[in-house]
Amino acid sequence: MRMAKYYKIHDKKEVIYVIVDDGGSVIIVDEVGRKVFLSKYQAKLMKFGIENVISDSFKDVDSSNVKVEEIKREQMPHVNEK
Repeated sequence: MRMAKYYKIHDKKEVIYVIVDDGGSVIIVDEVGRKVFLSKYQAKLMKFGIENVISDSFKDVDSSNVKVEEIKREQMPHVNEK
């Protein structure tokens, strides 16, 4: 059985948290606790869409200071809130 994985993705201005559950579904959580739930298939479509449809919008974005860290469940804000 695979365990869920938790990630903190941040730069100097913003932080988002990502949970990838054992079935491949993705939950994206912002700093104030708003959540976006994506099935494994929806996440696949989003990845494809970003890479192929709206990638031109990100050509001038400097992502060199973006960090991705795997974290523990306890480090997730809003994880116990409903």
